[in-house]
Amino acid sequence: QTLRDRQGVCRDFAHLMIALCRAVNIPARFTTGLDYGADPALGPTDFHAYVECFLSGRWYMFDPSGTAIPMGFVRLTSGRDAADSAYASIFGDVLPTTRFLKVEAVSGADGMVREPYRTTMAVSTDDGPSGRY
Repeated sequence: QTLRDRQGVCRDFAHLMIALCRAVNIPARFTTGLDYGADPALGPTDFHAYVECFLSGRWYMFDPSGTAIPMGFVRLTSGRDAADSAYASIFGDVLPTTRFLKVEAVSGADGMVREPYRTTMAVSTDDGPSGRY
């Protein structure tokens, strides 16, 4: 439906990209997290779905919806699909509480601290062949 209608939410576009990658034997996984650095016109920081593909020995992050900045992504979950990557599963009564998440930018190799920005370069989520993140 997402392919046919050319519309959907980030979860829909992520599932479509995963299916297309797997159809050509590219390992791909569904990833969810918080989206920092997105265009303020899209609203406040929110949950977002991405795709990670295993290419040349590393996992690389892609945003098939094209609405977020991958380097501003704070990962919460990774799995085969949305059902495997829920950031919350609720059974029984729920007591709402306020939670806070503090995000701080760290300096890069050049010692500079930068805000997330759009780039055409691939963004890897691990440190290479070891597969660690």
